[in-house]
Amino acid sequence: AIADARGARIRHLDETGRYVQVIADGGMRTGGDVSKAIACGADAVMLGSPIASATGAPGQGFHWGMATFHPTLPRGARVETRDLGTLAEILVGPAHENDGRRNIFGGLRASMATTGYANVREFQKAEVMVAPALQTEGKDLQRSQKVGMG
Repeated sequence: AIADARGARIRHLDETGRYVQVIADGGMRTGGDVSKAIACGADAVMLGSPIASATGAPGQGFHWGMATFHPTLPRGARVETRDLGTLAEILVGPAHENDGRRNIFGGLRASMATTGYANVREFQKAEVMVAPALQTEGKDLQRSQKVGMG
């Protein structure tokens, strides 16, 4: 969906000369999620669950899973979040586990460095390739060794 929005933004820019921001929302929990969204063209990402999981977050361990203007409407769901650490740890580290949920910005920097991009603006133009084997390759070893799986 983000890549589709990027394409629509490019067409809109060509037709009107006006740049429209693309903001990715939904399921952004790790540095890898943020990296993929940016590489697909997002200018920003919404980080509801990670920020709500910060020690001292106003929701005190809860947040609305979907934006809603009133708590009794059926559009939203109040979900419990696990305390991941301070807001600083979640965003910039240090990470105490290798599941990608802490040091989100470090994950983005690592993705950019791995693919040879020095800034976000250029990373947004990266060629994206879907490699289905990445979803399963090496996972048995990770599960048996209890590493990298959260």
